Amino acid sequence: MTQASLTFALDGVNCAGCIAKIERHLGAQRGVVLARGNATVKRIRLVWDPALQTADTLIDQIRAIGYDALPFQIGDTTPVEPSLLPHLGLASFAMMNIMAISFAVWAGDATDMGAGSMQFLHWVSAALATPVVFYSGAVFYAPSLRALRHGSMTMDTPISIAIAITYLASLFETLRGTEHVYFDAVTTLVFFLLIGRVIERALKRRSGDAAENLRNLMQIDARREGADGRIETIAAADLLPGDIVIVGTGERVPADGVLLSDHAQVDESVITGETLPREVTRSQAIVAGAIVHTGPARLQVTHVGADAQIGKISQMITDVVANKSATQQRADQFARGYIPLVLGGGAAGFALWYLLFGASFADALMIAVAVLVVTCPCAAGLATPAVSARAVDMLMRAGIVVKSSDALERLSDAKSVVADKTGTLSEPFPVLQAPDAAVRHAAARLAAGSAHPLAKMLCDGLEVTPLPDLREVPGQGIEAPDGARLGSAQFVGGTETAEFPTLWYRTATGQIHGFRFRETARAGLSDMLRALDALGMPLTLLSGDTQSSVAGFANRNAIPAHHGGAAPNDKLSFLTKAVEADKKPLMLGDGINDAPALKAAYVSISFAGATEVAQVAADVVLVKPDLTLVPRAIQVARAARDLIGQNLTFSAVYNIVTVPLALAGYLSPLIAAILMSSSSIVVLANGLRLRRPE
Repeated sequence: MTQASLTFALDGVNCAGCIAKIERHLGAQRGVVLARGNATVKRIRLVWDPALQTADTLIDQIRAIGYDALPFQIGDTTPVEPSLLPHLGLASFAMMNIMAISFAVWAGDATDMGAGSMQFLHWVSAALATPVVFYSGAVFYAPSLRALRHGSMTMDTPISIAIAITYLASLFETLRGTEHVYFDAVTTLVFFLLIGRVIERALKRRSGDAAENLRNLMQIDARREGADGRIETIAAADLLPGDIVIVGTGERVPADGVLLSDHAQVDESVITGETLPREVTRSQAIVAGAIVHTGPARLQVTHVGADAQIGKISQMITDVVANKSATQQRADQFARGYIPLVLGGGAAGFALWYLLFGASFADALMIAVAVLVVTCPCAAGLATPAVSARAVDMLMRAGIVVKSSDALERLSDAKSVVADKTGTLSEPFPVLQAPDAAVRHAAARLAAGSAHPLAKMLCDGLEVTPLPDLREVPGQGIEAPDGARLGSAQFVGGTETAEFPTLWYRTATGQIHGFRFRETARAGLSDMLRALDALGMPLTLLSGDTQSSVAGFANRNAIPAHHGGAAPNDKLSFLTKAVEADKKPLMLGDGINDAPALKAAYVSISFAGATEVAQVAADVVLVKPDLTLVPRAIQVARAARDLIGQNLTFSAVYNIVTVPLALAGYLSPLIAAILMSSSSIVVLANGLRLRRPE
């Protein structure tokens, strides 16, 4: 089935409950394969059957339940949320004045204030409270009313009901001329709820949006060189592959490209996390987002926008929301079923005190309001995404791209590591071991006529021309007219060796020399092994190379567990059995032959420079081939898991403690508002304790 996919920017979304409602509604529509949203950045990723739905019909479905949406493309920015400060300022002004009036009423009640004076002050309080309810309070109940028109509720619904009940009851009591009004309570309630919402937004922004940060980097201009040599300034998004651009010193590269200048020095830390500049020479690639240290640099554009590496990484991060972790799914289910319980709890609290315990209408009403306010499930809804967003952002800054929240959770639970050898734990190409310079030069005259990879490595760095009239023997080697030969041991007459790849050379006089190519471990392998050992994660080397070659590499690098001669099916079988045995293996690989194993593993990691098949199969992609990033990713994932556990535990304890207190009448609406706002703030602040891996 052909599928279409698109990310939509949402309007009217305030919390995880809003996202869950949109997901449920869209998920029930014919042809919708996937609907996963993110309340932090207010976006949703949709995958659908284009024969049954279009982007417009899906937008109509979102609007049908009280929200709005627009297609979101790479290069767009998240709309700025309207400031809550005017709402907060009005609530603060009214609250302080009403509290002063209430104090005068309380004091007057004790000193026989006249009924007319008291009634006048009540009406003044009503006049001050009304704009707070209808303007400041709209932050909470406007989205709730929009949802109710479509037969659903949000996490703001209980709060909206509490504000409305308190305000209407106060008006009713004022009209009756009684002494009990609650305008101070309603304005104080709105004030503290807004304080919580303002702080919550600030903490969400600090949690970070790595994808948004990357997209913002590309909102720049580019200087394009025309065919006539003239330079024009255009938006980076308007560049096309093949264009020539000029990037000056200190400027950001607007698109992926290859260097046409002789030399440049670039800072690619935004992509790789590497703080040291990289030396680039003619024809080498430079990624979009890099900063040129020594310019100007002249580049030919190869990839632009979403096709550039920075665009692909940005999309990977955006797609994290397309696969929620099991913990987040449980939290969403909890929040979804919790709102009816909140409303029922408020009604039960009122009935319990007013009908059974004989409390006054005013006291029973305040207990019901306190229950409605204190039991808002925002903390539970924020417990997981608050930490996940922070973790994804931090890992991206370190050069680690996590492709789903579920992958982050599985990464934290991994118990063992299985790694490929060539191109993963070792450098992709072996290194020639200390040859005799004169013999090498003579052999290179034959090697220059061959396309064999080892022959090319033998010539690397030498300026040689091939001997004339060379004869190549397929699968064996190459021979010169004078009888000199270069190739396999059998062809040349050398001694076969299994541990190291060897290219044999026989001179015209019959002298035999072996050019040994030794695999070198990637930088950071020993550090990675020590870190994995500290994490209690044993590593197994699993390679398709010969057993002797694998054993030699393993022994040189102190890897006790190793298996050679593993075909792709063998690797797949090994990983499948490890998963079935609950070893929760993390697979680390880079080649096409590793793709089945990467998919079968409990969680998998590959490199940005690996084959595209391996990158697609992997759950985590390392932007640079730094093996120390593997344990660092695990450390951050485990720290995030611990913080999520703390948040969920706190949310559960909060509700277990506060709901009975509210039902027992020990919490006023004011205290309930402070506690509810504080619970969300605590959860978000706890997520900020996550630190970048060092």
